[in-house]
Amino acid sequence: MNWEHVVEIQQVVNGYFRALDEKDLDAAHLRRILTDDAKVIRPNGAAMIGPDTIGQSHRESMARFESTQHIISSHDVAIDGDTATVRANLVAIHIWPGARTMLTAPESYFAAGGVITARLRRVDDGWRIASVENAVKWRAGDFKNMAQTGR
Repeated sequence: MNWEHVVEIQQVVNGYFRALDEKDLDAAHLRRILTDDAKVIRPNGAAMIGPDTIGQSHRESMARFESTQHIISSHDVAIDGDTATVRANLVAIHIWPGARTMLTAPESYFAAGGVITARLRRVDDGWRIASVENAVKWRAGDFKNMAQTGR
């Protein structure tokens, strides 16, 4: 296994979730992480395709939170030529506006844990995410006006 590629793939996947937390979701930035035809599948099955659509959807979704933290771990990377798959664990914490000092109250946040499955493709200047989806395994906190998604 080429460990340089494994590390680069892990960095690309981590970079996607970092972009969510830092709200760095403009299409130009996402094009350094995603392929032009990338597909993000939300836990409810809705799909977004392409950096422009993905970025706009994430900007709208993330705007409702004071802050988020996506903690991703245990990247299991498999490489086959110019394609790769990643299976990783995710804990996503979302803080509602004004709630940063009341995090022990369930109405202040919602959290979810799941398994990320991503497919990546090697392009001229490195690896890019071609698809990513999250299979939610558990949830906690207050979902307010958000539809609960996944299983």
